[in-house]
Amino acid sequence: MAELPEETTNTVFNLQGRLLKIIHQAKATEFAIAQQYGETEATSIDLEQLQNIRERADTYYSRFYRLLGQIAEIQPTATPAMLDLLDRSIAEAQATLDALTASTQEIKRDWNI
Repeated sequence: MAELPEETTNTVFNLQGRLLKIIHQAKATEFAIAQQYGETEATSIDLEQLQNIRERADTYYSRFYRLLGQIAEIQPTATPAMLDLLDRSIAEAQATLDALTASTQEIKRDWNI
């Protein structure tokens, strides 16, 4: 396996944990809205937004899974392009996480959930 700095690996694992939490919160919120209010014209926009939140979080989660797997296969060291892609993915995920969380919280407040 190509060696990554421990800090980078820990950052990715931390981000994956946060992404899983967002996926769970968005799905739980979606379920609560559908159960309490049904799938109506009034709820459809927020239900769709929650689905988009889950999909965005899952995209980053899956990207990290694939990148770490690919880096693990590279010998003796990861290519600069692969490391650059990992660094960009980390930066993008970090920038997106707070927005996804805030969007989910806003929808929960709007529906008193």
